[in-house]
Amino acid sequence: MPFVTKNPSYYFAALSDESATESLHIGLFLGGTISNEKRQDLITLARLIRQSSRSIRCLWLRFKDGDESLLSAFRAFGEELAAVDTAAATGAEKGAGIQSLVFEGRVNTDVISCLSDFLFIENNNDLRGIQFRRTDVDITTFTLLRPFFTQSSDTLKVIDMSSNPNVGDECIDELLGALLDGETKIETLNITENNLDGEDDDSRRISGDCVASIASYVSQSKLYVCYVVDMYCTFAKLTHIIRIHLLPPLFYNLY
Repeated sequence: MPFVTKNPSYYFAALSDESATESLHIGLFLGGTISNEKRQDLITLARLIRQSSRSIRCLWLRFKDGDESLLSAFRAFGEELAAVDTAAATGAEKGAGIQSLVFEGRVNTDVISCLSDFLFIENNNDLRGIQFRRTDVDITTFTLLRPFFTQSSDTLKVIDMSSNPNVGDECIDELLGALLDGETKIETLNITENNLDGEDDDSRRISGDCVASIASYVSQSKLYVCYVVDMYCTFAKLTHIIRIHLLPPLFYNLY
């Protein structure tokens, strides 16, 4: 598992080191009640990420249950991450140099919306991968993120939706529609149902019709090469593990 910390200040020194050139992994574990001191540390971390000469290989955000202070602090983090320094502005917006973004745990639409200013930056051309890992995202999340998926046509390469209990046909249809509208040329789409054993639970199921929609998306993608890897269907429970590579992967490490 990747390293995550509850202490945002852990990364201050590394981000401030102007002599360092290698990319950096940043992992945060957020939950409970956020103190004013920790809120300020999150804002400082976002500013350092934005201003640092080092690229961020991955920003891994692991959430557990929290109160309104958590949402408020994370919203302030997102606003600072999306800020543009007046002195450095050149007319085109530019986001922090984050190559991949992972949401894990108790993440819902309210949490995702805290980063919407950052995700919707028009020329945010560093973000190449996004993952939702065992989260609470649902159709409202993908409706919110439609502009992001539509406008990321030249940059986004990896979308990973592994084991999210509320992701069903509606979410996937919304995602695929946005990708088609934006002619987004992703290279890897990973959709894994939450329940891989086929046992009854409260998770959404991916239907056979949705699998057909995915196949239709592949056929409509304006790409020279497309092939499907590892499509397994247990028809009694309609349990699917689908990994679609639309171009030979660049072996880009999402994590």
